[in-house]
Amino acid sequence: MNLRRDPGRAQASFNLTPLLDMLFILIVFFLATSRFQEDERDEAIRLVESRSKLPIATATDLLVIEVLASGEKRVHGQAKSLEEIEEILRERIAQKKGSDVVIRADRRALVGHLQETTEICHRLGLETPKIAYAQGS
Repeated sequence: MNLRRDPGRAQASFNLTPLLDMLFILIVFFLATSRFQEDERDEAIRLVESRSKLPIATATDLLVIEVLASGEKRVHGQAKSLEEIEEILRERIAQKKGSDVVIRADRRALVGHLQETTEICHRLGLETPKIAYAQGS
């Protein structure tokens, strides 16, 4: 059987493969280059849960001090002594007045370790530092 095409009637078809390839490449690119705020947080720290709807600090220009269960204190992922933390806070206050400080204390840490850090903030004249917590049910 011989099939004939009508030469006057052209069929247009779109090849979507290159478009889909480019779309997936862009998605992978943006996922790889995006900066996720949670990536900057230490997953070993278990925060205290709160059932109330307290405001959560989400500003990007925060100084985050982490207090581990062992009592070790970290700033930018590096272990710091109380004196080093105080010096960092002094420099930050000198550069920018009204800086916000967030303390992420592990719920297994002793209250004294948290108190040492908040005491430094109060002594240097910072407003009450924000205490990070996990949103409970």
